[in-house]
Amino acid sequence: MEKRSAELAVPIEDEGDLLRITPLGAGREVGRSCLLLQYKGKTVMLDCGLHAGREGMNSLPFLDTVGPETVDLLLVTHFHIDHAAAVPYYLEKTPFRGRTFMTRPTKGVFRWLATDYIRVTNTSNSDSTALYTEADLISAHAKIEEIDVHQQIEVSGIKFTAFNAGHVLGAAMFLIEIAGVKVL
Repeated sequence: MEKRSAELAVPIEDEGDLLRITPLGAGREVGRSCLLLQYKGKTVMLDCGLHAGREGMNSLPFLDTVGPETVDLLLVTHFHIDHAAAVPYYLEKTPFRGRTFMTRPTKGVFRWLATDYIRVTNTSNSDSTALYTEADLISAHAKIEEIDVHQQIEVSGIKFTAFNAGHVLGAAMFLIEIAGVKVL
């Protein structure tokens, strides 16, 4: 019996035709959840959390691997620190100018958890390692847009719909569509 090669070479004519999914955090670790989805010149970031076992800049996802000005959307799945606590840093301390979406419950609870992160970080260390201030959080919180479950939104040719993820109150999984390609 002849053995077939499992490898199928498909020539790449246009790099934009490749769907790239890159973990900027939470790849082989728990914490600092952050995934980058790139396709057809569009870039979506899923979550922007902190690593609970690290401090300051070391707790952030590897955000320096992609220019924040190239990110079209930031979609946050839920309010846990490892999924959302770096959002104020990203919105206020980088050149990111895209749009940010969370469900209403996620946005509400996120505000309280991020406030607690600031308080704990500022009181537990003699030299604060907080990545942002209460003023940064207030400014970032005002920029976050709400999405309802089953609501479809289109931004710059990217369609996305939030579905109930069942993890915690307001947790969402996002169905993202770019140029006819769908990713959940």
